[in-house]
Amino acid sequence: MSKNGNGDGSIYKDKKGRWRGQVNLPSADGKVRRKYFYGQTRKEVADKVAELMSQIKSNTYVEPCKVTLYEWLCEWLEIYCKPELRMTTYVNYELYIHKHIKDSIGRYRLSELTTAKFQQYYNEKAKNGRLDGKGGMNPKSLRNMHNMLHKALDQAVNMDMMLKNPTTYAVLPKYPKKEMRFFTVEEQKQLQEAIKGDRLEMPILIALYTGVRQGELLGLKWKYVHLDLKGESYIRIVETINRVKNTDPSIPTKTVLVVNRPKTTHSMRTIPLLPNIARRLAEYKAEQERIRKEKGFPYNDYVFTATNGMVLDPRDFQRDYKLLLKRNGIREINVHGLRHTFATRALESGMSPKTLSKILGHSSVGFTLDTYAHVTDELKAEEMAGMNEFL
Repeated sequence: MSKNGNGDGSIYKDKKGRWRGQVNLPSADGKVRRKYFYGQTRKEVADKVAELMSQIKSNTYVEPCKVTLYEWLCEWLEIYCKPELRMTTYVNYELYIHKHIKDSIGRYRLSELTTAKFQQYYNEKAKNGRLDGKGGMNPKSLRNMHNMLHKALDQAVNMDMMLKNPTTYAVLPKYPKKEMRFFTVEEQKQLQEAIKGDRLEMPILIALYTGVRQGELLGLKWKYVHLDLKGESYIRIVETINRVKNTDPSIPTKTVLVVNRPKTTHSMRTIPLLPNIARRLAEYKAEQERIRKEKGFPYNDYVFTATNGMVLDPRDFQRDYKLLLKRNGIREINVHGLRHTFATRALESGMSPKTLSKILGHSSVGFTLDTYAHVTDELKAEEMAGMNEFL
């Protein structure tokens, strides 16, 4: 859409006695097009004419776009995003566009969108944004949706479909900080005792002593594991496995397992293994290979597999983990809580926040400190108490 042209404006009264303003619009094809303004006073119309002529003369005029936000998001997702996005992100974007945006703010034309409209939309989603009608949209999901909208409308601005991005100055509502759930030292000991000899023993131990995310844990392959029982052992986080909504009509299931690269470069990392964990992992590998040969399973390079030798499904892992906790009378904390437990123990043991941040794959030390403020606050109090000896 052209932004070029000088524009001529005129103001007069029409046959009905109304003040009317007229501006000739810039045109790439040479055809004359005009925009009209109406108002109760000459000044009201003159201000509108002056604003438009100023935009035309400064090359900032953008012809009002008739495409709706929903239509643009669908086009943007398929043409500009799909080739680059991880499947999990693509599926999430589809959900935001078709389930959250389509029948609400998605009905507005791009030319009608304002910061105020987005602010109102975000405020409403924070209060009543869940698809099941049971309260506000998850804070992380709302932020991810906002980031998606911002990217899509930046693209629209770059393509001269809009003058500016209306999401830039919209403010996401503040949520009460969610309580972080992790195992206490005693609960962790109880859990480690309960998993001895269980099929989930090794994946739970790896999660507890490396802090990997569930998708990283289940996506771990032996080729990314280095075991040196006389030296340094480590794992490399290179792939993830997640179950996502199926978007392929040729596949008859609602969800599919997807292998991806980690979301960010920070997430692709090397994590050292404690000697005892490395030894147990080596024993686990030998036992896994023995069972594979005994049962005739085809070779599978995944470290953690199901009873049939295939990749361990996240859905099955979560179910069996939950049942294990219940069976042993251990407080229910989700799989991600194993990661929080690792981080909490690491800080309690004196690991520096910078080192922990790298191990966890966080984008910054600041994010790590903010996430685990409950631990650092306790440690600060304990260390300050040590100053008493100087009084």
